[in-house]
Amino acid sequence: MVVLALTGALTSDTARTRIEIADVPGQKDSLYVAWDELPGGVPAGAMVYRADRGSDETRYFAAGGGGHFAIVDSGRRTLVSGTLVPVFEIVIDDPAHPLRMRLDPGRKVDAAALAARYAAFEQIAAPTEARAAIEAAITARAAKANKTCGTKLAPQIDWAAFQKAGKLALAKQAVALYDGIEATCGDADYRAALGKLGALKIGLGSDGLALAVQGGALTATLSETGWNPRETATVWLRKNL
Repeated sequence: MVVLALTGALTSDTARTRIEIADVPGQKDSLYVAWDELPGGVPAGAMVYRADRGSDETRYFAAGGGGHFAIVDSGRRTLVSGTLVPVFEIVIDDPAHPLRMRLDPGRKVDAAALAARYAAFEQIAAPTEARAAIEAAITARAAKANKTCGTKLAPQIDWAAFQKAGKLALAKQAVALYDGIEATCGDADYRAALGKLGALKIGLGSDGLALAVQGGALTATLSETGWNPRETATVWLRKNL
């Protein structure tokens, strides 16, 4: 028997790191990737990854950039209990010394649980969270980021748009955007640029995550396919401020 799909659970014989992967419904070449006990600064989390297919190998990177590791499939296989399974290279910091992990055919992945874990990691509100709780979380996170960065980026949310579309949960991703702002402001130049802005304006779009500096404010348009807002915002700010 030969197993070829990337979706499933990855394990290692030399490390405690665990990775689980499932398809994002309706999104070609997009995967929920959750990890535990990863070496480095973010030992656990979940992001959406996308495939970059080459002639000799397929690489999987976090959508929007800013991922904590890359996954490389160069076609290697190993035999596990009579089943030929893929072996992947997990590149965390040094491409010359990747962590090798294999698909574990004995472990099943709960795709719904991975989607929920992604939502929690990237600050999509739970179905039970009301607007008041979401607004309080955004206000508290904004205050912390502004104190840390010495900025005055007041949150301005287009609540009417989110409520009309029934997408109120997405508005909470403003918390993740403030995470990205705080991750960026440690550099003096970025801190100075952020200090010139007076608001973080959040709107609702139909696809992707769009960021811009307009009229003295940082604007962000969120959507159901605006993957990894914390990391995407961090990358965008470092490229565009």
